[in-house]
Amino acid sequence: MRKLLGILLSLVLLSSLVVAQPYVTVFEGRITAGQSLVVGNYTVTVVQAADGSYYLMLKNGSRILELKPFAFGTEIERDGLKILLGSYTSQGGFVIVSVKPTFITSIKPEVGAKALFNGNVVEVTAVGNKTVDVSINGVARTLETNGSAVVDLIALEYDGKEIRVYAASPVSETASLNYVVFYPYGKIRVSGPVDIPITITSSSNEEMGLNLTVTSIPEGWKASFLYNGIEVEEVTLPPMGSITVTLHIEATGSGTVKFLVGNFPGSVEIEATGVELSIPYIALDVEAGQVLTIPVTFSGSGKVEFKPVNLPVGWKMYLTDGQYRLRGFTVSGRLDADLIIEVPRNATLGDHRLSFEVNGKKYGLTLHIYKTYLGQPARLTVVLSDESGNPLKGWVSIGGKNITTSPTGTAVLELPPGEYKLTAGAPGAVSREETIKLGDGEEKSLQVTLTKAPYYFEVMLQNDVLTVQPGQSTSTEIKVTNLGSDEDEYRVTIEGLEPGWSYVVSSDPKGLTPVGTLRAGPGGSTDVYLVVIPPFNAPTGKVNARLIIRGRGMEVEKPLTFIVENPAFLNLNPDSPSLAVKAGGSTATSIWVDASGTVTNVKFSVQAPEGWDVKVVPDTIPRIGVIDQGNVQVYPGPTTVELRIRVPKSAPAGTYTITVTATGDQGKAETVITVRVTQSSGSAYLGILLLVIAFGIVIWLMRRVGRR
Repeated sequence: MRKLLGILLSLVLLSSLVVAQPYVTVFEGRITAGQSLVVGNYTVTVVQAADGSYYLMLKNGSRILELKPFAFGTEIERDGLKILLGSYTSQGGFVIVSVKPTFITSIKPEVGAKALFNGNVVEVTAVGNKTVDVSINGVARTLETNGSAVVDLIALEYDGKEIRVYAASPVSETASLNYVVFYPYGKIRVSGPVDIPITITSSSNEEMGLNLTVTSIPEGWKASFLYNGIEVEEVTLPPMGSITVTLHIEATGSGTVKFLVGNFPGSVEIEATGVELSIPYIALDVEAGQVLTIPVTFSGSGKVEFKPVNLPVGWKMYLTDGQYRLRGFTVSGRLDADLIIEVPRNATLGDHRLSFEVNGKKYGLTLHIYKTYLGQPARLTVVLSDESGNPLKGWVSIGGKNITTSPTGTAVLELPPGEYKLTAGAPGAVSREETIKLGDGEEKSLQVTLTKAPYYFEVMLQNDVLTVQPGQSTSTEIKVTNLGSDEDEYRVTIEGLEPGWSYVVSSDPKGLTPVGTLRAGPGGSTDVYLVVIPPFNAPTGKVNARLIIRGRGMEVEKPLTFIVENPAFLNLNPDSPSLAVKAGGSTATSIWVDASGTVTNVKFSVQAPEGWDVKVVPDTIPRIGVIDQGNVQVYPGPTTVELRIRVPKSAPAGTYTITVTATGDQGKAETVITVRVTQSSGSAYLGILLLVIAFGIVIWLMRRVGRR
């Protein structure tokens, strides 16, 4: 313990021996209000407040370092500068200003050693065991070891090894203004706009005008001088009077505002205290799917960074000023905004804690969900309209569903929640795709505006079922309406007709003026006739075909049915419907073939007893009936064919029938010919003889058998 105490005492003794750099007094005297002392970069000024009291102001450049009431014994020490205040009398205030001098050089403690600088001479004149005698510009001083000496603005230090030489600059300027400027703040902390009172007191017996100027201000700040609430740039001081103006500053951060009152420079250092947030709610009861608008207020001055923190999935939070979504912005005084919270429709029941940060500080709000739509299907209403807003009847395809809208263009669908691609279209319009997101239980309407397709048309048929006779023409009117936005050109064709049929597209129903292509402008229409001609041999029945109209961007197909009605029929009239012929002989008869209308490709067939040779000559007639000669139909009369019959010799006598059938493209007819077959005379006698012999044998056999 004694050893430790000894060490501490040694340290104290050593510290007392350390040479302390001396202060040099650069001014000692009285200064009056408005008078300034300039010491290097520092200015010492006496100012008078509005209540008549006096203050001492210390400034470094334009920055106020100290502002102290002028009271006896007050000491100010700062940055190597020491100021001691005395009393204030009518002659001014007594001030002693001392500074730490600047190191110049060092000299050895040897007789004759010198330091020469700025016209000053420091010389060692004698050296003792513990002292050194020096001459400072002819003034003798004795330096003890670890001692110092000051002569005017020069100071010396001696540590036993070397002599250190210091020098201070004199007070370079004193200025006396005939007015005093006083303001109470040199450095202030603010959270918004600030008003600084500045009192200007005249010491002149005459009226005085002073300019008020803001000389320096940080970017984005605003500053101006106000007098009785009015912005001013110049004031007039009454003789020996004073006025007070206000320096109004709107700061957006921390910085310094510099200004001039006449020739008096001033400055105020502003330190922003930051921005505070005020939110009126702590917890709210809400329904899922609701959008909350919560008013918030930012007060203070400075920059703001807003950031949501750990939002639940599907929730949205953002800040808006009514025009933009805010992430980073600047507040100067007060800013009112809205905190928007979008609650998803599938939010679960119960409490949800939402958090956000403002300049790194965390804020929170609890939302209690009392009603949810989780798992419920969404209801989507789609309305189709044209570019003029008129409803369009069309179709909607979404989620695997294809729905035709009502005449008012409306379709209503129920779908599971999710994101969908919707395709909508209508006749004469360009199909359009939309991406839509549906929440749980959400009811949403979607207006889809469709534009006209450049090429689209509709076709109207006067008749799609036509009755026609072979060789005769039939026609139907075709009307093509252009519903597209551009002029279009159309071609009309038929597919599916039977071979031999023909058609023509004509501007008249008789087919006298053929038309190759049709044209129609937007909203216009064109008419044309389809004339169809079946061949003469067209059979009775139905023929199904397809009418195809092709435009530039599309084609339309319409079904056509032709009902062929052929009134023609055949008639067979034999000259001799009954014939007689001996066995082994032949006979013939003419058959008149007549037709009502026109029958083509008439072929004959016969059905006769086996072994008979029966044929019709000729066996084919190409055409029977009416012949068109121009616009006149001529009937040339019936045609004859010959039925030739040869009976075999073995044919027993008797009556036989032969059926003759005539078959044409348009009709069929039959006739029956009766043939009586007889035997020759010799054959008759031989037959009788054979019969007699047969009977004789029978009688002989009966008698013989009877005897037994």
